[in-house]
Amino acid sequence: MLKGKKILITGSSSGIGEACAEYFSKKGAELVLVSRNKEKLLELSKGLPDKSHIYAYDLLDLQGIKNIFKFCKEEGIILDGMVHCAGMLAECPIKSNQLNLLEEAMQLHCFSFVELGKFFSSRLYSNEGASIVAISSVSSISCDKGMGPYSASKAALNAIVKTMAKEFATRKIRVNAILPAGVDTPMAAHKREIMGVSDENAADGQPLGLITPEAIASLACYLLSSEARFLTGAEIPVSAGLYY
Repeated sequence: MLKGKKILITGSSSGIGEACAEYFSKKGAELVLVSRNKEKLLELSKGLPDKSHIYAYDLLDLQGIKNIFKFCKEEGIILDGMVHCAGMLAECPIKSNQLNLLEEAMQLHCFSFVELGKFFSSRLYSNEGASIVAISSVSSISCDKGMGPYSASKAALNAIVKTMAKEFATRKIRVNAILPAGVDTPMAAHKREIMGVSDENAADGQPLGLITPEAIASLACYLLSSEARFLTGAEIPVSAGLYY
């Protein structure tokens, strides 16, 4: 499905990003793996069946995002796709608002995506008919208590996806968002451990259970492929039956 395609994945050292790397590689893609953790990137890259490139970078540093694309060009890579998986937990009641948490969530989930899209859209760095996928969240719609920074930053991400889809259509670049409910990632598992919540209780409200990262990777793979060539500007919920 992705044979010969060159795909950039942010947040690729764990969770959904790592699952995407493993899934896309099995489908024949050549990958550019981006994450803050160089050691994890190296470990991941060694275990992939196909060629991959690593670039250790903290997306909170918005000014240097262009260097990711310069790296791609230096490696002879013109991109066919990008998946923005980089994310963080950002929970705080409004009455206890922490500006630094809100700012970091917006920078990582939304502002960095804008910068990534800006450079990706250039003919210098991507092919005509390429595809971009943003990993958002159903929290952008449900807006549960205590989730203000996370929900707001993901809702802003959704808005940018729709804007990008319209602006990038002149190059036939498609832009879509996936909105998962609870996914069984290491980040989520760490949160459950801190809160003393079992896996069973964590899936309360999701009759189909916790979502596997591989399920999200599979959907992202479809959106990157030519089979989804008429799909753009979409916000696709993966709810596992969650009512929101």
